Amino acid sequence: AYAQPLVPGESYDPGVPHPDAVLGQPWGTRIASHDEVLRAVRAMAASSPRATLHTHGRSHEGQELVHLVITSEANHARLAELREGLGRLHDPRGLSEAEGARLTAELPAVAYMGYGIHGDETSATEAAPLVVYHLLAGQDEEVQALLEDVIVVLDPCLNPDGRGRIRAMTRWMSGYRSNLDHVSLHRGRWPWGRGNHYLFDMNRDWMAGVCPETRARWALLREWPPHLFIDAHEMGSLDTFLFYPQEKPHNPSLPPYLVGWQGRFGDDMGAAFDEFGWGYYTREWADAWAPFYSDSWGSLEGAIGMLYEQAGIGGQPIQRRSGVVETYAESVHGQVVASLANLETLRANRSALLADYLADRRASVAQDTARAVVLPGPLDERLRDLYQLLAAQGVEVHSSTAPFEGTDVMAADGTRAESREFPANALVVPLAQPSRRRVQAYFDMDPRIDAETLADERARLERDLGSRLYDLTAWDLARQFGVEAAWCDVQGVSLKRLELLPPSRDFFFDAPIGPDKVAYAVDCRDDVGLRFLARALELGLAVHVSDRPFEVNGQQLARGSYLLRRHENPPEFDALVARALDGVGDGPRWEHGVRVHAATTGRAAGDTPDLGGQHFHLLRAPRVAMLTGEPCSSSDFGHLWHHLDANLRVPVTLLEARDLGGYDLRPYDVLILPPAYGLDETLDSAGESLDAWIQAGGTLIACGSSADAIAARGEWTDVRRRRDVLEDLDGYLYAAEEQRAAGTVPLDLDEVWGDGERAAEAVPEEEEPGGPPVAGHPDPA
Repeated sequence: AYAQPLVPGESYDPGVPHPDAVLGQPWGTRIASHDEVLRAVRAMAASSPRATLHTHGRSHEGQELVHLVITSEANHARLAELREGLGRLHDPRGLSEAEGARLTAELPAVAYMGYGIHGDETSATEAAPLVVYHLLAGQDEEVQALLEDVIVVLDPCLNPDGRGRIRAMTRWMSGYRSNLDHVSLHRGRWPWGRGNHYLFDMNRDWMAGVCPETRARWALLREWPPHLFIDAHEMGSLDTFLFYPQEKPHNPSLPPYLVGWQGRFGDDMGAAFDEFGWGYYTREWADAWAPFYSDSWGSLEGAIGMLYEQAGIGGQPIQRRSGVVETYAESVHGQVVASLANLETLRANRSALLADYLADRRASVAQDTARAVVLPGPLDERLRDLYQLLAAQGVEVHSSTAPFEGTDVMAADGTRAESREFPANALVVPLAQPSRRRVQAYFDMDPRIDAETLADERARLERDLGSRLYDLTAWDLARQFGVEAAWCDVQGVSLKRLELLPPSRDFFFDAPIGPDKVAYAVDCRDDVGLRFLARALELGLAVHVSDRPFEVNGQQLARGSYLLRRHENPPEFDALVARALDGVGDGPRWEHGVRVHAATTGRAAGDTPDLGGQHFHLLRAPRVAMLTGEPCSSSDFGHLWHHLDANLRVPVTLLEARDLGGYDLRPYDVLILPPAYGLDETLDSAGESLDAWIQAGGTLIACGSSADAIAARGEWTDVRRRRDVLEDLDGYLYAAEEQRAAGTVPLDLDEVWGDGERAAEAVPEEEEPGGPPVAGHPDPA
């Protein structure tokens, strides 16, 4: 039982339905479904002029992603006007000092409140309807004043797919008797609910935007640039409650005022928790280094990012080490109190915070430097993907209209040059723009941790105390996409602003499709070509892959490109090719064209191979299986599954790793082992069947730590782990150098044909069994 009121002494409007009415029992006594959350917030929004509810996207499973815009009735009446003014603060180019002062004094601040990006951190989303209820039904002066000065954009469930998964697990494993043990499986099991449908950790997706949920949220936050960014989480079951200010190190691209404001928000949160006698702490492990988290995304746009970490208890009561039992409702209440405390701090400091925000926005767009990130090269698939990703986040991207010389150049490897020539149509991402801090963080090729933090980190490691760093220490968006980048000055360069491009056609031909074409060829250099290949094989088309570059209609295609010959395919060949291409463009990451080269002759130009020769090898549709479940890494498994299923659209059979020895592997050509730990037992269970499958031609693909396990066994590969062959490294080095040098060693023709000085040397003519040696040739022995 938990009888603590939401806000002591508060009175509520009976015309606004309480979430309890939807749940059929007190809210926070069990994990609500996503549908119940939606019904609760819809009912409350429909009953109050303080809120409107909107849909901003859908998850992989098609579940609705909604947000509420909550503010006073008067603010709702002029919401478009307020949004325009807030946009001028976000991008203050052309904004006078007087007008800026007026806007910061009069405009409400915007708070984005995001709950439950990790689906199994359930108390976050559970708190959201209670926060909505307080803001819509609260009748005291504090709530009304808050809604005059603040626009709340509340996102109640960031990860409905993961939440649904963990909810099903906990319901399935629960009994009549409450189990207070924090390690009991009734709190979930592999793969838990942390990730979305494909098990992506969306809290680390804000920079790359692989997930549809992330991209939908980008669009929402571009519509409502926030000044406060709340990111509600859970942590270990036996912990208390963590909130910001953040621990060091701090990313150098973050606003300089961030830490000070986090301290003020944290002080007020601490005071609110003190009233309830709850335990909490700050700064101990949540650093501000990596730029790809939820709150980092908001902070890089000038907001005050605030993260909560409530002890997660899996929707049911738990007994702490002290013997105290904490109910699920109390953990939910902690999230509510934290949210309301932050909103009140924002209201009380609105003008001062907006003034700091505007000053930083002015600095971001100031034309005091011409430094820019330059991405040379044509708009190939990956460069175009990167451009689309930046534009979707509101980053301004330009293109050079002619070749130009950049000065004071720093390349990706850290080397510097006074100048460098760049081609026309290079992408230029200027620093002088509203997203300046995001550009700095995303393309920082060598971010430096401050000396004090480095010294502390070294001391901790030397004392075996572990690292303070919570996540990755390095990133570079350009290199993640495999494109070249550099920093340079581009003063005086002619640029054109690029807009977010609509999806292009799914495919295009360099010549019309038709029966006079003897073959079609697709270049493999762009990633999207793989998806065409998968679809073509699925439709039964005969596809060959080239082992040499070849030419069609004057266009050079790379080694590994695909060729489809008319005479080897069914009569409906043209229609099947069109169907294969139709299937390329229906995914969120495949918005770009596949170039199809239509050949009217099989005779090649120049020295490239003719289209009917032996340099083209017939492919067949692979039958792919992949291990899942313990001991596989759930997130790594999810990434591989997403790539095969969502990107390439290759059918894949998922096999339980623990049962590998019980499967008949003969139906499959390929078996993929995701990164896993403790894989030896799984491999042992497969016994001779896995070895026989490999010997019969099966392809085993092991990734990450699974590749390490395969190499350690030494049964199916000649690859060895470095640590296992330390005494033999010289031999491996020689073999590697010999392989690398193959085909590059210049020929000494005099030595080859025996015309040089060495050939003229006398050769002993001693009698040997089998006759005298031939002059000039070494003894076969």
